[in-house]
Amino acid sequence: MNTIFSASIEISLSELIKDLPNKRIVGNPETPIQGIAYDSRQVDKGFLFAAIRGQHLDGHQFITDAINRGASAVLAEKPTPPAPPLLKGGIGGVTQVIVPDVREAMAKLAALFYGEPCKNMTLIGVTGTNGKTTTTYLAESILKAAGFHAGVIGTINYRYGDKIFNAPHTTPESPDLQKIFKEMVDSGVTHCVMEVSSHSLAQKRVDGSIFAGGVFTNLTQDHLDYHKTMEEYFESKSRLFTDFIAKENKGFAVINVDDLWGEKLLNLKFKISNLKFIRYSLKQDAEIHPAKISFSERGIEAMLDTPVGSVKISSPLLGEYNLQNSMAAVGIGIGLGLGKQTIEQGIANLKRVPGRLERIISDDGFQAVVDYAHTGDALERALNTLRPLTKGRLITVFGCGGDRDRGKRPVMGEIATRLSDFTIITSDNPRSEEPLEIIKEIEAGIDKGDRDVYTVMPDRHEAIKIAVNMAAGRDIILVAGKGHEDYQIIGDKKFHFDDTEEIKKAMKQNAQGLRFKVQGTK
Repeated sequence: MNTIFSASIEISLSELIKDLPNKRIVGNPETPIQGIAYDSRQVDKGFLFAAIRGQHLDGHQFITDAINRGASAVLAEKPTPPAPPLLKGGIGGVTQVIVPDVREAMAKLAALFYGEPCKNMTLIGVTGTNGKTTTTYLAESILKAAGFHAGVIGTINYRYGDKIFNAPHTTPESPDLQKIFKEMVDSGVTHCVMEVSSHSLAQKRVDGSIFAGGVFTNLTQDHLDYHKTMEEYFESKSRLFTDFIAKENKGFAVINVDDLWGEKLLNLKFKISNLKFIRYSLKQDAEIHPAKISFSERGIEAMLDTPVGSVKISSPLLGEYNLQNSMAAVGIGIGLGLGKQTIEQGIANLKRVPGRLERIISDDGFQAVVDYAHTGDALERALNTLRPLTKGRLITVFGCGGDRDRGKRPVMGEIATRLSDFTIITSDNPRSEEPLEIIKEIEAGIDKGDRDVYTVMPDRHEAIKIAVNMAAGRDIILVAGKGHEDYQIIGDKKFHFDDTEEIKKAMKQNAQGLRFKVQGTK
């Protein structure tokens, strides 16, 4: 991530690392530090360079470059010997801090360098496989209804006040994260709600942060290319609750107990016994559960039983899982001690979430829905939401990303063809993989008896045109997988591509009588 905020800070290295355990110092500990970077290309004069180990590159290989760019200190897991031919004067003039775990140390030092900004605002974390983004949007709306100055860090963007920044990661690396927190505090933000990814918890990006409360939405198969097992995936997610919520200040945990992993999280009470638990459920008599529910193409109308009395949900968001997201946001409001009228107003105020069951209505009467669903569970939820609203055919366009969890590909193929009237299998972000090879793995999950209810079009642009060309009357098209993303990654190149734009272009062509003959499909 590029440096997106400026800050004029200077602190001595000795002051910065005084409470860092298991450290060894080589060189002058009194050197001044004016910034922290984990990418040598972002190093400037007086910076501390943290040599983190990534999935593909080891930061220790870039210490030379960092020093030549002006680093005055290096945080590493092994000392770098003097190398005069490579370095300006060798390593001798640069202080080394040797630690067992650079990521863990970097996160703690970043928080200290930026003045521990979490202590000056209320931070709420939202973790889970699906629903994080919508829950943060709903929580932000509730916070604004309460009169708070809210900030959000999430998959779509990072935002506060009138500032919006692109989000290269759902949860930024720790120096970027703490820098954003400081800018938020300096700008008057009182409350921040943040999506906390499993990668960020495993990679200790949020170490040094203090959360007032957290939400667990669910856990379904995803990211197993990284975590390897569901148990390992869950262990990363659970760190938000076991390690970071401020137990001494009666922090709260909002947990979806309809999810088996949510129940498992509750069973960790011996680690999180000081937290206030707020369970939510569609099925059980939890602290938050629905007394009445009505779903329609206009949205959700429901009454919830909660610890603060009956809470009315009136939202244009669609379907059962957005009711779950709303219950999670209600739990945040209750955890913060907000009144039910404020919570109701905040839920009602949110009209849309970019790329989350976002509707586009054609002049011909059919509609398309763009959704970020890129896991089997999310795709199933989206289709089950749209099915009762569909008076004609339900047509699905989707693909799976390359260089990511391959195990979900046949699962998504089975779900799409079982729950749709017709499916067009296409590319998502193929990255370094061959699109047709990804599609073959999706097809492996499709029952042989369903082979006449789908087609293959690797070109996503053409796949969307085919779907729009097919649709009529009261059909609904679901274009799934990319949601808010405005790019496609093919090979090592990133191209502009926006599902919403492509749908609108195809609808415009149809309105102009430019329907075309479908070619090149399987």
